[in-house]
Amino acid sequence: MNTITENEVRKLVDAVQSSRKYRELALPEDMLRDLIAVNLPNSRNMADLKTSFRKALHNVIAPYLEDIDYEKEIQRLQAERFNLQQPENLKSYCLKVMAKHASTKERIPHLQAFFDTIFKTIGSPNSIMDLACALDPLCLPWIRLAPGASFKAYDINGPRVRYLQAFFALTYPTYQAIQQDILLNPPVEIADCAFFFKEAHRLEKRQPGSTRILLEGVKAKTVVLSLPAVDLKGHHSLENFHRHLVEKALEGTTWQQDLRQVGNELLFFIHKEPAHEPA
Repeated sequence: MNTITENEVRKLVDAVQSSRKYRELALPEDMLRDLIAVNLPNSRNMADLKTSFRKALHNVIAPYLEDIDYEKEIQRLQAERFNLQQPENLKSYCLKVMAKHASTKERIPHLQAFFDTIFKTIGSPNSIMDLACALDPLCLPWIRLAPGASFKAYDINGPRVRYLQAFFALTYPTYQAIQQDILLNPPVEIADCAFFFKEAHRLEKRQPGSTRILLEGVKAKTVVLSLPAVDLKGHHSLENFHRHLVEKALEGTTWQQDLRQVGNELLFFIHKEPAHEPA
């Protein structure tokens, strides 16, 4: 039985939040404490806990450690604010920034087909939540939501959220970017649709079974969950592995699933509510 104290846990949280590697992300304390709690039962002492906690933290956060200076991006955004009023200029700007992030970069060749496939399948939602969004909101010029539609983006990376807020303020002033741990604190809003792109496999590394926990917690009629069909280098198929991940998350539910593929991205349409309610 370990004898790790609250004071030691507090020091570990403080050390991460002040570290050169993580301090700029402004990671929420509740997320860090949750990772500690998950690793605490198997830790004999503080040294064990530090090792397992930092490994778990890296698995969760590594995808967020891209080489993007979001404060400089905000400055560039402000400098180009008048040009961005033209649709083609806005698209050009978004493509340049998306190309700096691996996940959105590999979607660029299929961008319009990707969202055309989504909306041909689910129709025209009036409200969308983008969970663990990364730079997905920069795809909005290709989404063409109806006037008055609601769009809320959630991410754990503080500087990225501030950048997205600045982007929305100039381009989609009614949309919102929110820093939030979606696993511990799923959005309380009710939405027609939730996007959850290329994050389920990473969430499972944080806590096995977390995809099911998230799907249960999110109040959306349909969740569009995407996962890569191949690895980033294009050498290995991930299709069977990711199909199994989603099937396991849906075990025992009455939710319906449709599957499409666009480029190297598998699109799972998880319908939590029937299309037509019984009379």
